[in-house]
Amino acid sequence: MLAGFIFFFTLTLLTLLDVRRGFLFAAYPVRTFFYVFTSWHVPMFAVGVTGMYASYRGLRRLEARGGGTSFYLTLLTFTIVALLVIDLFAYRGVPAARSIASGRLAVDWLGAFGVTGWGRPFAQATSFLLNVWHATMLGVLLSGLSLTILPVCLTSYVTRGGFTGSVFGAMFALPQPFCSCCSSVMAPSFVRRGASTTFLLSFIIGAPMLNVTTMLLALTLLPAPFAITRIGSGLVITVLVTYLVARIARRWEVPNAPAREGAPASGLVQGAAGAYFRLFDLDRIIGRRSVDTPSQLVGAWLRASGRIALVLVPTLWAWSVVASAMFQALPSDFGNNLSSVVLSAVVGTFFMISTWSEIPMALQLIQSGYSGPAAALLVVLPAISLPCMMLLGGALQRFRVVALLSAGVMIVGIAAGALFL
Repeated sequence: MLAGFIFFFTLTLLTLLDVRRGFLFAAYPVRTFFYVFTSWHVPMFAVGVTGMYASYRGLRRLEARGGGTSFYLTLLTFTIVALLVIDLFAYRGVPAARSIASGRLAVDWLGAFGVTGWGRPFAQATSFLLNVWHATMLGVLLSGLSLTILPVCLTSYVTRGGFTGSVFGAMFALPQPFCSCCSSVMAPSFVRRGASTTFLLSFIIGAPMLNVTTMLLALTLLPAPFAITRIGSGLVITVLVTYLVARIARRWEVPNAPAREGAPASGLVQGAAGAYFRLFDLDRIIGRRSVDTPSQLVGAWLRASGRIALVLVPTLWAWSVVASAMFQALPSDFGNNLSSVVLSAVVGTFFMISTWSEIPMALQLIQSGYSGPAAALLVVLPAISLPCMMLLGGALQRFRVVALLSAGVMIVGIAAGALFL
């Protein structure tokens, strides 16, 4: 039954991966930038989901008879993790191979369905989510697994503090090609399970900055000085900046001062902040369930993933709209000077993009003679974004830490841009 569940889960993931990337079959009647479709996808997905459910029910019946299940629980946990990571590599590997072969990257989602004016931020946010739906799904599934059992297995690593925690966070991020918005989806789960601040910050920044496929594309498609700057700045932010931010944050951990009377505005802000924080209290939403058998793991994992998606996906879309509106309000002209570098670094820190999209943006600026702003955007665009800041702030409930991290990203971006003036 366990082997059957793994097989049908693999079939389901493979079907969704092919809907996103389209590489299994010779012909696809429907092909868009966001998905492709062939009639084979329907029976493949139906068989996969039905087989998973049948195997789950079979596991429950077998477990009711008693017997040791700890070995099978561990086996299923790490098999699910392995399959999700393989899916991540395949999800990013297919377009990476195509981009290397063609020598360019496509960012068609920036067209935002051709909508103009102030309707564009809404269209662009929707277009962005359609572009990253597969990565978001994988992030939610990994987040649900993290909330249920994975941190228990990796407690000795995710709870490491100090510089070691930053290094382990960067290493954990290497095989996970998320954008900052998708990596931040996992933040509440890690926080609730005791992950150190250094590990958490390093992982969230490292996933978009240092994942293997992104570095490969940078080395392949960018001029050598820009590729080296991109990778070197990624190492600095992921390991050093996150360590310094976490170290400074420890000095801020003091009891909160009592609220002053007669300050209705402050009360409204605190009430709004409290409501926002409660959105990310996933332990309260999901409830604590025992996970002692494979079927309990499957049930708790999928319930947790579903609740996480209901909370985080709308939040991600809403803050994507805000970030797009902020970017649209800026002047369109850039010069190859320090003021434009600073402007690019500040705006790029808030702007959300799908992972790798910073490379074609930077290439366009380089070809137009704006090498300084291009270098700055290569650093700040993937590292963090406004939706990521809000998700991370809601998980940590310490927005000063997120603000300090964002300032660190901006400073490194400005320094990188200044090198090319």
